[in-house]
Amino acid sequence: MSAYSKAYRGLVAGGMPAPDAAALLADFRRELGEELAAGLIARSAEKYGAKPTDSHSVNRRRTARFGAAKDAAAWITAATTTGRLTTTPQQRDNRSTA
Repeated sequence: MSAYSKAYRGLVAGGMPAPDAAALLADFRRELGEELAAGLIARSAEKYGAKPTDSHSVNRRRTARFGAAKDAAAWITAATTTGRLTTTPQQRDNRSTA
């Protein structure tokens, strides 16, 4: 049973308070983010790892690409841990006179 089904059934059938369901979903979201980040790092290490036949410039470009992939993996982990995948733009009231 998926995490969503488990939380939904717990809420609908009763017996699971809403904060517990939210915590359960947050744990699953965090685990998913960690797994995605680990997969991205593993794939990047495989694809951008140094090869014995590479020149210095090719190795430098591979290292830069691997660094970018590591940054993306760190963002995935942070975004899924906090639950905020995007930032909400500041809302302004254009009718405000203050």
